[in-house]
Amino acid sequence: MEQFLKGRTALVTGSSQGIGLAIGEALAAVGARIGVHGLADEATAAAAVVAVRHAGAAEARFFDADMREPDSIDRMMDDVENWGGCDILVNNAGIQHTVPVAEATRDVWDAILAVNLTGAFHTMRRALPR
Repeated sequence: MEQFLKGRTALVTGSSQGIGLAIGEALAAVGARIGVHGLADEATAAAAVVAVRHAGAAEARFFDADMREPDSIDRMMDDVENWGGCDILVNNAGIQHTVPVAEATRDVWDAILAVNLTGAFHTMRRALPR
């Protein structure tokens, strides 16, 4: 497979499992260095890093940040910048709580918006100047 992303770094939020991990593996397969992210226990985080390395990433590292917390995102983005920065940002992190609107609480709604929308804004705000 052509390594057209060799020398590039991708940060994929929500990539410790599922769709995000598959995205990280696909980017690794074409040569990208991968920043894995998620709210994961140590074993899950380590397994995700191994998976993207196995897929072809020359380098991979786990970054944790609570996407509901802008200060946590800023710390993560500082760490990513200290690692060399990211050329590619995939805002994949997301949560859902499937209930009828009448049964959704304010806290559930606020958490969904914080992770799925506001968290994406804060990562883009920090990544775009690069």
